[in-house]
This record gives sequence, structure tokens and C-alpha cells, in this order.
Amino acid sequence: MADRNWHRIASGCGLAAPIVALGAIFLATLLAAPETFTWRDRALSDMGRYGATTFLLFNGGLVLGGLLGLPFGWRLWVASQTTLERLGVGLLWGATIGLVGVGVFFLDHTEFYLTTSLHGPAAVLFFGLAPFAQWLYGTGLVLVEKPRLGLASIWLGLVHPLGWLGWLLFRVGSDDPMAWFAVPEFVAALAFGSWVLLIAGIQWRRDGSRTTVPSR
Repeated sequence: MADRNWHRIASGCGLAAPIVALGAIFLATLLAAPETFTWRDRALSDMGRYGATTFLLFNGGLVLGGLLGLPFGWRLWVASQTTLERLGVGLLWGATIGLVGVGVFFLDHTEFYLTTSLHGPAAVLFFGLAPFAQWLYGTGLVLVEKPRLGLASIWLGLVHPLGWLGWLLFRVGSDDPMAWFAVPEFVAALAFGSWVLLIAGIQWRRDGSRTTVPSR
């Protein structure tokens, strides 16, 4: 019974993680001063610069959301039945560590600690691993005869490259190569967060049914 309770707690962390991270990002976009962030002229990470009114909200949300994703990854690892699922979980862990890194190594953090900026590598870790986590985990689900959930995972993973491709095509011929960069960033974060929320919700219900004591 104790193990089942831990399983449910870990699944609950999976539900909370995207709500915290995406909620913090979205709220920050509403509260950020125009000189700090606009969808057209800035990246999402500009809301996490030191001195911005959204500094604590943005970075804190990413760090907390990423940390909540770690125990959820453990829950998926325990429930996995195939090597592909476990590979997907491993990449999920990598992506969530990248998310934490984006918040910890905020833009210009070298003015306060470390001499080398780790913000870029952390962002690449998150955006680079997230879709592959979804594709591998989803493929593993298809192989264990869970096609609907598996295909949903794969399709949500496809949103990432489609978002970046759409942005690249839109900026062809633009005099500002970084215009609207925050849009594909947010689309990718939303696709990953929606996937985690979907998987966590299903796992939460399964864990709940296992902890329910049958009536007599």
C-alpha cells in the first residue's frame, strides 16, 4: 500500500509540473513590461533576466515545474513495459533537467555566478530532447497495444518540429531573423506540457483505482 501511495504522489507531480511551468510562463507574458518582453521582439527567456519584474515568477516556475517532473519520470519508468518506453522516460528526465537549467542559468547569470553561460545549452537540452521523448515513449506504447495513447504522444511530439518549421518559413526574407521567436518556443513548451498532462492524468486514474479498497 505504501508503494501505491508513492506511485500516486509521483503521478500527482506529473499533473502539477506542466500546470506550474506553463502557468508561470503564461502569467509572466501578461505581467512583463513591454521593454522586457513582447511576442514579436523577444524570446521567452528575456522574462527571466535579472531585474525584470517577472524574474522570480518565470525562473521559479521553470525550476519548480522541472523538479516536479523528475518523480513523475520515475513513475513512468516503473510502469514501462518496453525498452522504448524507458528510453523515452530517460529523455523526459533530460528535458526536465534542461527546463530546470533554463531557470537556474537565466540569461546573463554569468554576472553573478560561473564564467561560462549555460543558458543556451540548457535550452537546447529541453527543446532538443522533448519531442524525442514523446516519439520514443509513444512508439513503446503502440508496441504494447496502447495505440491511441501512443499515437497521441507521437502526434504531440510532431507539433515541435512543425512549430519551428512554420517559424523558419515565416521569417524567410524578414529583416529581423529573430522576430516572433517566442512563438515556436511557447508552442513547443505547450506541446510537451500537454503530453505530460495527458500521460499523468491517465496514470493518476490508474493509480487511484489500484489504491481504492473494494467495498464488501
